[in-house]
Amino acid sequence: MNITPIAELRPGRYDYMICVRISRIWEFRGTNEDDNIKHLDLVLLDQKGDAIYAEILPDAIPLLNQYLQEGNIVYISKITVNNAKPSYRAVGNPYMIKLNKRTCIIEAKDQPMDFPKYTFDLVSFDKLHDFTSKTDRFLDVIGKIIAVSNAAMISTSSLDYRMRRIVKLQDLSGKTIDLSLSGKRAVEFDGETILEVGQNNHIIAIFVGTSMKILKGTYEFLSGTTACRWYINENDIPEIKMFQKCLPPHADPIQKLYLQSDEDMQRSIEHKTLAELKEIDPFVDKDEKYQCTATIIGIQERKTWCYQACKLCNCKMIWDGSILKCKKENCPCRQYEYKYKIPFIANDGTASLELVLFEKKGTELIGRTAETMKRQYDINQTPPEIKAWIGHKFTFIVKVLPNITINADEPSFEVLTIKERFGRQHSSQGFKATKNLPISSSSSQQLHNLPPLVPILSKKIQHEIEPPHDIQSMEVEPYNLETSTLSGKRAYEDPNSTDQENDEEESTDYGFIQTKGKKKRST
Repeated sequence: MNITPIAELRPGRYDYMICVRISRIWEFRGTNEDDNIKHLDLVLLDQKGDAIYAEILPDAIPLLNQYLQEGNIVYISKITVNNAKPSYRAVGNPYMIKLNKRTCIIEAKDQPMDFPKYTFDLVSFDKLHDFTSKTDRFLDVIGKIIAVSNAAMISTSSLDYRMRRIVKLQDLSGKTIDLSLSGKRAVEFDGETILEVGQNNHIIAIFVGTSMKILKGTYEFLSGTTACRWYINENDIPEIKMFQKCLPPHADPIQKLYLQSDEDMQRSIEHKTLAELKEIDPFVDKDEKYQCTATIIGIQERKTWCYQACKLCNCKMIWDGSILKCKKENCPCRQYEYKYKIPFIANDGTASLELVLFEKKGTELIGRTAETMKRQYDINQTPPEIKAWIGHKFTFIVKVLPNITINADEPSFEVLTIKERFGRQHSSQGFKATKNLPISSSSSQQLHNLPPLVPILSKKIQHEIEPPHDIQSMEVEPYNLETSTLSGKRAYEDPNSTDQENDEEESTDYGFIQTKGKKKRST
């Protein structure tokens, strides 16, 4: 059997067979974890410790999935080798593998104990700032867990709801960074056990597959979504034992943090009339949310109901000469899909105002995606399925669109949540619309005479996310969760991304964790 090492794989050949351990597996479903799988992603590791990213497209997943189990050593043949993707690379290999319907996977009869299990390229905390909002690679970090929040359901920038949990990490120099786990990762992270074990023991963790984000221009944090994995107190990882050796014998108890849910926050959102919303200052109140109740009385003229959205970051596509490119600076994508931007006019008897529904809320209301609707209707022809909502009354949670409002006579607001539906009203004739740490995992150093750490594994969950027990068991005083806007989007997951044109950024609630009345920020 002729086995090719990962380091020798090159595009153009079709006779490769590799022997690898499946180090990581994750599903990429786009911005919504309830969507269909777009591709299955893997990190493969050979006996020399070299790693490569692999991808399986949807049509091949049912045929291959039964042979794929994280941690197993397998032989894989009938593959293709391609250049690595330009964004969010999980490993440093310049090439990637694609598995297909004809790919053969055979589990190795022997599973050698010395076959490498992990691969990562650690970035020290003091260098994380250099990767803020960059998308060329995922980031791997090591740190001591000093605080953990509950998991809470929070609305995302793409206007769906997702579980989120905050983990606070500290390096050996005392620097800290917040890690925001979202979706299934927030639920899989065993916060209860971490808190229990961490009252008397050090909890040392390596997180892989994260990205660096920033809020309000000052609050920098790590984001962990579907590509994120963690290795906690694993005694067979030399880097964790080296970290442990530098810590004092006594461990400070891990703190409990409280993350406010979106439901809790909505209870405190101020209700305003549309006349009062007209007085909102987009410079001062750009991050504030408001509740309003109004009837849709029309659709803005001379505005389209959808737009061409970049497939990578959802920003608007624009023509640059004869080339259609993404409006976001340095975005390499040239492909697009249509997404909603419905400019409804609403009235509550005090005033009329433009309320804009983007893709998530538009799909929720209409029942079909903009891409589907565009196949049937022209971009300048408002579909009857949209017009049908004229005359219906709603309670909305909204937020001002500052980049539109600043230079406009009338403010525009984005619909974040459709809170309540009252149905069609009898008449709308009385309403008048207004115008418009850096080391690699290949270390073989053996560290002795250190007490064994307590490994902590992930929770096993089903695809349908259920609230974990620690949502209810966190008996700590709640603090308010600040909200802010985060621009930029993950290419392969998720993440934490806008779902509309770059000129009108949607809000994202990541939140500052507060303890003892003070905001805890990364240093």
